[in-house]
Amino acid sequence: MSSGQDSADTVKRFFDAFNAGDIAAAFATLSPDIEWTYHGPRDRIPFAGTFAGHAGVQDFFARVGQVIEVKEMTPLSLVGVGDQVFGRGIEHSMSLATGKEYRVQWSHVYEVKDGLMTRFDEFIDTAAVAGCLDGRD
Repeated sequence: MSSGQDSADTVKRFFDAFNAGDIAAAFATLSPDIEWTYHGPRDRIPFAGTFAGHAGVQDFFARVGQVIEVKEMTPLSLVGVGDQVFGRGIEHSMSLATGKEYRVQWSHVYEVKDGLMTRFDEFIDTAAVAGCLDGRD
């Protein structure tokens, strides 16, 4: 079991790389068999669901890029407890179809083993995201 600080540092490295646009460095923090879950209604949010492995996470980000422009994805806190990391942060994005924007808080739960993220779960105000994407409130 890794220390909570080591686990949190792994997640921080992911965000630092992602926000710098260094996708290769971001993926270097992900286990090849990562399970990546964005909880939400798939019929209204095309990138909701569970994605497996690097190919699955690439599919997730491809789906995201088809429908929104992420303007900000900022962790406000990352707290590690053993292999688990609990994160809270802000996402500000714009729908490419509607031009509407949302700014919401998120909660993430990560699992880190041997210095790599093996599991990711995102919890967010999916009503705000879906309403922005399809223009319904």
